Amino acid sequence: MNMLDRYVIGEVLKPSMMVCVLFVVLFAGYSWIIFLAKAVDALISTSMLLKLIVLKIAIALEVLLPVSLYFGVILGLGRLYSDSEMKAILASGMSPYRVMGAIGLLSGCVAILVAVFSLYLRPLAYEESYVLKTQGESGLGISHLEPGHFYERRDGALVLFAEGVDQDSRRLERVFVQSEHGDSLRIISAAQAVEQIDPHTGTPIPVLHDGFEYKLTRRGGMTHMAHFSQLSIFPEEIIAEYRRKEAPTSKLVLSSFPKDIAELQWRFSTPFSTILLGLLGIPLSRSSPRQGKYANIFTATILFAVYYFLGLIVKSLVEQGTLPVFPGLWWMVIGLGMLVSVLVCIPKFAVGNPS
Repeated sequence: MNMLDRYVIGEVLKPSMMVCVLFVVLFAGYSWIIFLAKAVDALISTSMLLKLIVLKIAIALEVLLPVSLYFGVILGLGRLYSDSEMKAILASGMSPYRVMGAIGLLSGCVAILVAVFSLYLRPLAYEESYVLKTQGESGLGISHLEPGHFYERRDGALVLFAEGVDQDSRRLERVFVQSEHGDSLRIISAAQAVEQIDPHTGTPIPVLHDGFEYKLTRRGGMTHMAHFSQLSIFPEEIIAEYRRKEAPTSKLVLSSFPKDIAELQWRFSTPFSTILLGLLGIPLSRSSPRQGKYANIFTATILFAVYYFLGLIVKSLVEQGTLPVFPGLWWMVIGLGMLVSVLVCIPKFAVGNPS
């Protein structure tokens, strides 16, 4: 790799990194807003909120990295064209296909990183995020509850309310708890409640003091009423569900279910899409000096949006069995490869001949 190759790659890397940072910040802000609503409802704590955002970013990097490279190529090479530097680079003896080779090399390196995220890190991030969400939504921590608000857990199956809170000891005053169990309702009213940690599981457990417990039917009949001096509420047992997004790639390879195959094809197709998107940015970057480096940004955005959402649609159709599992999502990669080939061969987009 000579100096011109490194220069071209450097000019593409700088905007790619800037675009990636911008996308990460925007995605983190969006995730913060989404998860904050649950944090306000006491479903997840602030520390858990931050962990979930980090995991969400790790999951999204398999898409953010390719799109950052894509726009980085367009902006980086676009600047070289708009400042007439590309003419000087080509005039110095660097072949147009050498430029494509440099971009292809950079795209290949990014594709390897994307493959690591898509095939290995993304499933782990999904697994950890599911664990955190389950713990947050099924947990019964009350130390951060505020007085005068109804808090729902387990999709509304559990409701908590406290009229007052002792800020020093975080002891809840005049507590109301309602839980659903099939066709029966369990209602508890207590004078006080505190949070204790289960020594066996480390889970926060609400302990209610001096109250009454009622069990009612949906038709209004009472089946149980009792007074208690102390009552602990334990979380329901969490039943593990199979989620293909968190399944190891090695497990998906052995599966014959269309949904698993679609997920597997998505993971393997992202590195190839990364390389093709990097190469697609080359013809879309070409412009005359008077047009500027942003001349084709709108067209590039439309093309990526169409490709990405078509990929989601095809994935969904493969999962439903509407489309055959082979070639499945590979049609999208093949189509993108054909588009890149056509644009590279069209004289208007030829390397060194800006429109």
